[in-house]
Amino acid sequence: MEEPQNTSFEQSKILKNFYKPDYSGLFNKIKDIKTPVKNEILMTLLDGNWHTELDLIRVAKQKMRYMGAVTLGTMIHSLNHHLKNDYVEKSMINGKLSYRISDNYVGLTRAAYNKYRFKMD
Repeated sequence: MEEPQNTSFEQSKILKNFYKPDYSGLFNKIKDIKTPVKNEILMTLLDGNWHTELDLIRVAKQKMRYMGAVTLGTMIHSLNHHLKNDYVEKSMINGKLSYRISDNYVGLTRAAYNKYRFKMD
């Protein structure tokens, strides 16, 4: 019976050989978001920190006069549906509803938005 030639399962080698960062799918989905309010919400969430519902409503009100908790919740649900399931997480922190981009997608979103911003200029 023939022995395998390379049985190395070192994570760094596997990632280097098989993981090719590709954010073009996410980039295309972000590029397709035409609503300025949703773009502002995503730009606010790019830091990866938790933001309270009130903070996001304040940011969104700069673009849209009539903005409340229900509209924000609908927009977050729409972003999750459009971009990826559980893309934007929500949690109760200190008794306040808070949102953030999932840890798995923060770096990817930053890269996509940097590319998006670069193409817009």
